[in-house]
Amino acid sequence: MHIDYNILIAYGGIAKRINKGDFIFKQDSLPLFYYQVIKGEVRIFSSNTEDKFLTHNIVSEGEGFGESELLLNKPHLVSAQALSAGVFVRIPKENFNNILKDFPDINQQLLHSLAEEIYDNILLSQIWTAPTPEIKIELFLNRYKKQNQEKDKPEEKILIPYTRQQIADFTSLRVETVIRTLRKMSEQQKVKIVQHKVYF
Repeated sequence: MHIDYNILIAYGGIAKRINKGDFIFKQDSLPLFYYQVIKGEVRIFSSNTEDKFLTHNIVSEGEGFGESELLLNKPHLVSAQALSAGVFVRIPKENFNNILKDFPDINQQLLHSLAEEIYDNILLSQIWTAPTPEIKIELFLNRYKKQNQEKDKPEEKILIPYTRQQIADFTSLRVETVIRTLRKMSEQQKVKIVQHKVYF
């Protein structure tokens, strides 16, 4: 979801700089703010007691996060960590609720964003429970392609902007398994690898 920067600031939003690796919030912490990225990228992920990490999303410029837990007033199920140095705006819960009351179009946008999030979480669960590494990776690549490809060019291969490690974090696979599986998929012409970049 995206809210105009001027609206966020007018309603008490504060812009903050962040360094690569800094946490914006951690799993199990209480939700206090709505966040929106101004510059940089933020990884949304969960972890378990064995310190295994699972990426749910990578949020980039203009995108917001943290609204689900804020509306429900329940602890964060995920952590948010900067993938690069950047800037984000945070706005307290009460002020965020005032924006939703004063701007019905933003309220509608929020409903659509939450519906997209539910749909995407179902797609992710299909990836995580897929029986083989190849199916996991193919489902993940299809998910990205459907979200980002031009509608009039469905057969054209597009660049997948994730590293092998990031693909591993999204699919709950080891990075070695991702490398080996992508090589196999390249041989089968399911993906194209050019100068270490993956096209699907």
